[in-house]
Amino acid sequence: MAIVHRTRSSQLNIHDVVNISLKRRRFWDDGAPIVPVNREPGSDARETFSRRALGRPSAAFTAYWNEQYFHGVFPPITLSSSAAVKRHTATERNAIGYIDASEADDSVRVVLRLEQPPS
Repeated sequence: MAIVHRTRSSQLNIHDVVNISLKRRRFWDDGAPIVPVNREPGSDARETFSRRALGRPSAAFTAYWNEQYFHGVFPPITLSSSAAVKRHTATERNAIGYIDASEADDSVRVVLRLEQPPS
């Protein structure tokens, strides 16, 4: 599930989350810069998010981020645990991240539940 700071009131759909994750959308409605947070490469959480939200495994985005880097767009920051993602999102008002549904609590606000794609 995608999470944001508990005071962030934006409503997001899957297209918003995809565009934010790929840094095609870079600002919140109030003009503040969006700070997307990713899990480390190879983590189950990152793979699940990549497949459910972006429709491809995370490795498929290597060339995309290499090209973006060439244009001065850096990939999302990477944190090494869901607890770190939740903690960062709870303290950084402009952050958006993803965690497992079982880890959500009132320190963050869930903006999108990522459903498992049909097989």
